[in-house]
Amino acid sequence: MTAGFSIVSAFLTAALMIFTMKRYLPDPADLRSGVGGYALIFLLSGILGASGVLADFNSMPPRFFFFIAALLITSLGVTLSPWGGSVVQHVPLRVLIGLQGFRILPEILLDLAWREGLAPIQMTWHGRNLDMLSAITALLLAGFWNHVPQVKRWAWAQSILGLVLLINIVSIAVLSAPLPFRVFLNEPANTFVAYFPYIWLPGIHVMTALTLHGLTLRRLLKGAA
Repeated sequence: MTAGFSIVSAFLTAALMIFTMKRYLPDPADLRSGVGGYALIFLLSGILGASGVLADFNSMPPRFFFFIAALLITSLGVTLSPWGGSVVQHVPLRVLIGLQGFRILPEILLDLAWREGLAPIQMTWHGRNLDMLSAITALLLAGFWNHVPQVKRWAWAQSILGLVLLINIVSIAVLSAPLPFRVFLNEPANTFVAYFPYIWLPGIHVMTALTLHGLTLRRLLKGAA
């Protein structure tokens, strides 16, 4: 059940982002670039997870770290790219924030993984993961956008909150892995995210959330300027 939900949630997230691109990006070239880039990340991360190449946590630094670093660099590159500029120009701020509601899906996935004995409890909402607040506040702000006074201040607050909570769960995940600096020693260790289809948890969910935050902050900074 958990593996199936992992696949479904990743595809639902991708479908939501692609639908948004089709709805708001007027240039077909931008749409092709966005869909093609998403498909490439989907494919490459899936292949790496299925191959098991990222599951060796004994090598120093672990190969999985290079994967995470690549995701961070890619997210930053997308945010600062001309394509990111097109998104910032054409996608409403309300939509960029509301899209963070997709984070309900990975939270459900982590809960299922914990119940199945794959994920440690601190990675779930039963433990130290508060990321559900990001999804709820994003949906509430987007839903009541036209009724919120000084809405851009709230947009700043929600974006910063969401980014902090994203950093929190990523940090917990790293500190729960079987590494020399592991902090959370309860079992199971966090290794399941290195395998298919759970590789899409960082590869798609974290990558999408981080990129949305980057684009939202770029939009807010543009408005402030």
